[in-house]
Amino acid sequence: MRTPSAILTQVTLALVLVVSFAVSAEEEPTLDLPPAPSEDVQQIKEVCLDLITEQEVAPEEQEHFLLTCVNDQLYEMGYLAVQQRDLK
Repeated sequence: MRTPSAILTQVTLALVLVVSFAVSAEEEPTLDLPPAPSEDVQQIKEVCLDLITEQEVAPEEQEHFLLTCVNDQLYEMGYLAVQQRDLK
């Protein structure tokens, strides 16, 4: 069972992701950013997977959407982008 604060965190991340996905799709991440903690990457990944379901992203676009969604949020949080293999 998820606690109210965990649900609030996920909702907040989802809202930030929707906004940042639209705004920063063309920005390139810089290499001087620190890598994100794996727990943060996993939490962001879960929110992005929920967005894939909610937005009914086509199966052939899901992998790209997931990577873009996670990296946009990491960039907004001041972390280095991840590679597709890091999301497996």
